Amino acid sequence: MKILKLEVDDSIFDRFKGFLEILPKSKIKIKEIFDDSHIDFVEEEEQKDIEKKLSDKNCHVVSHSKLVKL
Repeated sequence: MKILKLEVDDSIFDRFKGFLEILPKSKIKIKEIFDDSHIDFVEEEEQKDIEKKLSDKNCHVVSHSKLVKL
């Protein structure tokens, strides 16, 4: 079996996947890979600020679900 790496534009991605579905499943393996390398990291100072805010017990809002019998 051979491996082929493709980069498909978002505008035609669904159509391309539809095309792949007509090929015999026993002959191909498809693995969709999400590339998040373009997402920037948080700077250390900003990370410390976020952690400080989240450690504050008063910054969280607790929400409860209600059950309604019909």
